[in-house]
Amino acid sequence: MNALFFKDYMIAGGLMSLNDKNIELREIQIRDGLMIHTCNDYKNSLEVIKEASFNTKNKVKIISKVYFNYPDINHRRFRSLFSQLEEQRSRLGFIPLQWQLQLCCYCSINQLISKNAQKFFRRIKKEFGINKIFLEIYPVYNYENDKIQILNNFYKEEMIFGLIGYQNLMNRIFNEKQLIKYAQNSTQIIYIGILGKGIQNKSIPRNFNKDFIKHNIIYFLNNINNNKLIKGITNFSSKTQYENFYDLFINLEEEIKTNSIDNLSNSKIKGKIFYFEKYDQYGGCYSLKEYFFNPKLILSKIKNFILSKLKGRRFSNNYFG
Repeated sequence: MNALFFKDYMIAGGLMSLNDKNIELREIQIRDGLMIHTCNDYKNSLEVIKEASFNTKNKVKIISKVYFNYPDINHRRFRSLFSQLEEQRSRLGFIPLQWQLQLCCYCSINQLISKNAQKFFRRIKKEFGINKIFLEIYPVYNYENDKIQILNNFYKEEMIFGLIGYQNLMNRIFNEKQLIKYAQNSTQIIYIGILGKGIQNKSIPRNFNKDFIKHNIIYFLNNINNNKLIKGITNFSSKTQYENFYDLFINLEEEIKTNSIDNLSNSKIKGKIFYFEKYDQYGGCYSLKEYFFNPKLILSKIKNFILSKLKGRRFSNNYFG
């Protein structure tokens, strides 16, 4: 990896408040060539991008989060994927140079190759230039590598599918065997929360300090060395924080090259790593064990299925759109 390609491995999130500092930082990131992570529900994140790209529309690259059949039928996220993309285009006021999707909530392989899905993928490629979809993954989804290969073979470069999930030193969606297999099959992967911060993380040390952030970056860089198709998302709240992260990233990269870095021993974290094995974070899928020990989840699942079918009639139960 080369310092010149920092932009190829990092995705900038956050910056949800519309103010001059955030606009300035977002413009810097756009000019630096970073992809920007955004969503309709991230407050004014889209408006920040719009203002920051006033003179750089031909450089904007985004990966936007959309929700398939969102479990809470009363939430604004419960609507078609195309409707969510239309809102993003409207709020941005333009179509980005590169536009990729993070597809959240469980969507089966059969659904992804259905006629509705095929029409949707052709449409968004034609209208928005979108040709890459990252499926947000949890172990309960059972998105094994062979299924991703099936998708990519089915669409034959018309649409490229990768995976995205929470992955850092102490909190992981992917295990080591899976990562090796994904690397062998050239599967594109995005890690969310590479610094181990945020409420989504279940395993956080009592002393969260600079050393812990450093070890998370080292873990991320080591993963990139094993699979050059890995990228990571993190938030930067200020220009100074962004610049400091860049310097640390480059310095650690050089230390890894020269083998002069102090890697955190696996024996120190063994047994402390949290794997998201029981459920997804949207309340849509649980493991069989969770259903067994909490039968109410089954009743809730049945109720939600019926109600979603009823409410979904307003868009013909076509969650793709």
